[in-house]
Amino acid sequence: MKKLTLMFAAAIAACSLTACNVDAQSSLKELSHPYIATYECVRADYGGRDLLEKYDYIRITLAEGQTMLLTYKEKGGRERSRECSYSYDEKTGELTAEIGLLGVSRRESVVIKNGGFTLSMPIAGAQLVMQFSA
Repeated sequence: MKKLTLMFAAAIAACSLTACNVDAQSSLKELSHPYIATYECVRADYGGRDLLEKYDYIRITLAEGQTMLLTYKEKGGRERSRECSYSYDEKTGELTAEIGLLGVSRRESVVIKNGGFTLSMPIAGAQLVMQFSA
């Protein structure tokens, strides 16, 4: 009788879990840190010019251990990448990263919302807007 009760409870629990939107391929890491993903740049505008015309892809990958990898490939060129660290605030959804280039360090924060984020900042007198989606 005890065994039957346990099996019945397990069956009810399994049925109630099917109402969740959890992919069967999901891992515990994805469930506990859903922001860890590769984000593809779907829009890149600098001063009114579409930057994506010049690139095959621009990607940001957030990995465990607070490591962020920016990977991009210009059309006809080779893949390049830059690595930096990031922090993520679980409560606010804010991602903060700092990357150095040519001796200059820049720190930016964005909010990850609905599987994506938009980076917007002035550079050399023009506005750079990049939209990323997982």
